[in-house]
Amino acid sequence: MKRLASLKTRLNVIYILDNYDNETINIIRALGNKYGLKVIHREKPSGYKGGALNHVIKRIEMNNNDYMLVLDVDSVLSQETINELTKYVDSTNAVVPHWVASNRDDSSLARGQWIGYLLFFKVLKALNSLIGWVPILGSGSLVSVGALKSVGYWPEDVLEDVELGVRFFINDLKVTYVDDAIVNVEVPPVNYTGFLRQQLRWSFGVGRVIRKYFLRILRRKHGIAVLLYLGQYFAYVLQLVSILMLVAMSITGLSIPLWAFAILLMIIAPTLSLYLYSLIMLDKEYGGDPRRDVFAINSVNLAFIMALPRIAIANLMGLLGIGKIEWIPTPKGSRKWVMESLNLFPEYLMTAIIITAFIFTVIHVMILNMLIILPYLAGYVRGLWRIIDGTL
Repeated sequence: MKRLASLKTRLNVIYILDNYDNETINIIRALGNKYGLKVIHREKPSGYKGGALNHVIKRIEMNNNDYMLVLDVDSVLSQETINELTKYVDSTNAVVPHWVASNRDDSSLARGQWIGYLLFFKVLKALNSLIGWVPILGSGSLVSVGALKSVGYWPEDVLEDVELGVRFFINDLKVTYVDDAIVNVEVPPVNYTGFLRQQLRWSFGVGRVIRKYFLRILRRKHGIAVLLYLGQYFAYVLQLVSILMLVAMSITGLSIPLWAFAILLMIIAPTLSLYLYSLIMLDKEYGGDPRRDVFAINSVNLAFIMALPRIAIANLMGLLGIGKIEWIPTPKGSRKWVMESLNLFPEYLMTAIIITAFIFTVIHVMILNMLIILPYLAGYVRGLWRIIDGTL
């Protein structure tokens, strides 16, 4: 509150609170009075984060010419960032900033996520240049209230920001990414539990978005490009299916043909090499130490490997409209994080399946199957050990 009140641009700042106890609410209200900021508490929360944002719009009667700057409580922005964002208000309906992880040194997983963000925003910059669309981000984005009202306000679902970006896309509303508008955020997944909570919500949520808007996206110009971006979590479904097929083949003694192995090698090896090279070069460009940070990249990859079956199932649930996922705010306050209990049955099961498949490749003397399973074996055994040991 002190930081926002000190900005040169006078903002009509509102804190919207859900599920807070009375003591905390009173403390926040007192600080709001001190710094001249309004505090609203929803007694009966509904509609997730989108519902909270819509509550603000309707409560203070924002008009169509207003712009809404959405900030999570951990987000830090400067006057320069506001200046950059507001340059575009006359030419676009939403402005998306560039996130930088402020807590990258909290853990190896946080460090790896910081490097991943560097690549993610390179992708957003390319999307902005090639098709004139990027997904709206849930913190730091500046959004036209008039445009919001025209598409039915914020979606009141588990992935409100991405869904809003899709609504803008199918209604020909413009979203612009600004690389120089820097917002510092905490990378939430500093351990495997936090990482998993975030990824499950994102995977389930994007599946729901595709299910609701697939045909309308496909009918628009550049719709295929948008679907490819949104469909990135479906890659985990395909990967899980391919792993289970490989396991079944290894157990039954069915060897992978040499030609199939050669094609796989020609596709996978250059792709992974380019991916790793891009991350290392970005790490070096932004002042990292590639020799050290390659281990941080490995931590993120291990986390994705261990979470793969859960992420794949969550995506399928969203795509098929089956079940629901508990929505909780992405874990923050990471500098004082502690280990949380987690049912690791899926991780144990996948590790056991991979070990079993490897044993059968040895029994059946299937060298090609063994070469493909070996990296998964190393990843699952190492990843499971690090989760149990508390280092992932």
